[in-house]
Amino acid sequence: MFTLFGGFTLLLCLIYSGIGVLAAYVIEDQLIDNLITNEVDYIEQHFQQHGELPSPRLPQFTLYTSPADTPAAFTATLDGERRKAELFVTGHQHYHLRELAPETGTILAAEVGSLLTVSNQSGRLLWLLFAAFLCTTGMAVWLAHGLVTASIRPILSLAREVEAQTGSEQPLELTTNTRNDEIGFLARTLQRSLNDLRQAQRREAEFTRDVSHELRTGLAIATNTLTLARNRSLSEMELQELRSILATMNRTVSTLLTLARAESFEFSTFNLRALLEQRLLMRPEISDGKNFQLELILPESMSANGNPNLTGLLLDILLDNAIRHASKPVLQVYTLSNALVFENPVDAMFDTEPLFNAGIRGENSEGIGQGLYLARRILAAQRWDFSARCDNGIFSLSIFPAQSATGALQISP
Repeated sequence: MFTLFGGFTLLLCLIYSGIGVLAAYVIEDQLIDNLITNEVDYIEQHFQQHGELPSPRLPQFTLYTSPADTPAAFTATLDGERRKAELFVTGHQHYHLRELAPETGTILAAEVGSLLTVSNQSGRLLWLLFAAFLCTTGMAVWLAHGLVTASIRPILSLAREVEAQTGSEQPLELTTNTRNDEIGFLARTLQRSLNDLRQAQRREAEFTRDVSHELRTGLAIATNTLTLARNRSLSEMELQELRSILATMNRTVSTLLTLARAESFEFSTFNLRALLEQRLLMRPEISDGKNFQLELILPESMSANGNPNLTGLLLDILLDNAIRHASKPVLQVYTLSNALVFENPVDAMFDTEPLFNAGIRGENSEGIGQGLYLARRILAAQRWDFSARCDNGIFSLSIFPAQSATGALQISP
């Protein structure tokens, strides 16, 4: 890159130096031509007014009034219809010839060798131009080097940073992303794109792992149940179990696909209470009000920040967990400070910490052990906190939704 910029600036210096020399010769020639034209006008005007030819005013000019007096070289140079010409002779003599009006019958010769300033000063001028050429070339190369340093080195440094972090799981953070120029814009764009790509790859890996891990048990149970159905009819309990497994698998696939999509991480502010009521009405065990006791202690408005689709899946998982694993068909949902709390009775005390790991289920659970693990995944994706406890025969799960302005759940009584 430096060679390209240096060569380009050197070429520009040569071009402009050549233009300067050419302009000097053109200006010199034009000045001499104007001087001769002015002398010709003077002689012709004097001849018209007085009928005689005056002597030239400048010593470099000679007026030849007859062909016998005119040097043969001058006559030969002006042969034909040419009225002006230049003649170079041996030495430093240089003549500009001009044939005056036909009625005068004269030729004006101007020996302008002493007036050729550019030619006479060519030696000194050459050294001056050479020195100026060296100075301008040096400055141009120095500026080119500075331009390359300012523009190319940050890009090379940026490339080395990106290459150095290849394979790292940490978010990419480039040192040049704070610059307020094109390099900073490039760094920020590259950083954002690579981080988005890493997140997409991570979501893809998690989806592949979860599909392989979470659905294998459910598929095995469903396959075994259908295999038994070849020899005998399924009992009502087996059919219920099969329907439950298929529903759980369907919900699991929907959750995993949602977590794998980039648009699921586009957050907005929404009414959490309205979404919770909608999900409650979709559960027949709860909506008919006959076989399940539900107690809601909620404010009129609950503004939370997150993805409504993900939050809906989260509420489905929490409601399903309460319906399946409560010792009695009782569920209480209420708010406590910035938390939304789900409580249901249980038969025995247990450690709540392992519940949110993959493949963990209770001793009496007939599920595939992925419900609360997926809930933890959704909470982490939305950057919501949660906590769980089990004491006095009550299992309590608290989630802490975020709100965009303050990072806390906004409750309006």
